[in-house]
Amino acid sequence: MSEHTIAILGTGIMGRGIANNLSQAGHSLHLFARTPEKIADMESPTRKVFGDIYAAAKDCEILILCLTDDTSVESAVFQSKLLEAKPKYVIDMGTTSPSLTQRLAEAFQKKGVKFLDAPMTGSKNAARDGQILFMIGAHSQEEISEIHFVLDICGKNIVYCGKVGDGQKAKIALNMVQAGIFQIYMEGFLLAEKQGISPEILKEIIQQSGAKSGISDFKFPFVFSGNYETHFALKNMHKDLRHALALASETNTVLPLSSHLDPIYQSGIEAGLGEKDYCSLNEVTARIRPAK
Repeated sequence: MSEHTIAILGTGIMGRGIANNLSQAGHSLHLFARTPEKIADMESPTRKVFGDIYAAAKDCEILILCLTDDTSVESAVFQSKLLEAKPKYVIDMGTTSPSLTQRLAEAFQKKGVKFLDAPMTGSKNAARDGQILFMIGAHSQEEISEIHFVLDICGKNIVYCGKVGDGQKAKIALNMVQAGIFQIYMEGFLLAEKQGISPEILKEIIQQSGAKSGISDFKFPFVFSGNYETHFALKNMHKDLRHALALASETNTVLPLSSHLDPIYQSGIEAGLGEKDYCSLNEVTARIRPAK
């Protein structure tokens, strides 16, 4: 595989793992952070750190957006000279609203740049280990052939969802499902405890029943230990949930259960849990306490 020069805008929880894997595969990286000092430890002969978006993006073949919300993406693309950098490909790996995704696609297309949305799912552990699952929105599967190596290095698999924007729509639906599953678990523990059934007993039952899931496998150890180390921040899950509810409103889709999740997540934000993992919602719902 030949070496490529790749720019990554956003080197947070997921971006850092992506950068490390691409670097280890022999590619040269330009890394942008608003506060370059925060990622100074990532500087190396093959990894340059920038505090200016245009400087990071120019002379790169591939640009990866790994930013957390629409405001950050909009600022990076439209309030800088990024569009003038003209990489060959732009891959948006963050979760961005479908409406902004279309604006991005149109803006880059006008500059002759190929754009695709590739939102990802997986924890910071998945990013670290190259085990991300990507959901792709592109004009065609053939269009992504030249940048497939990026996805192969950073991920365990990709799912082609359809045209540009469809990757985002699939990811938003996925995160709504995950938010709902976690909330149901917490309410189940709350109900059981009110009836005198300990959380430990219900956990044992869940993990041996059809109610077991990837969410229970991954999140229960954190909930039961009171460790809310951030793998996926509550504020980001709340943001994606609101994207889902906005799409539902646009398409007159009735979501009887999920439509009630927004105030629950808002209560977590108001409790100061926004930067913690979304499993910290335990603190405002079930309140399972670590065993002494």
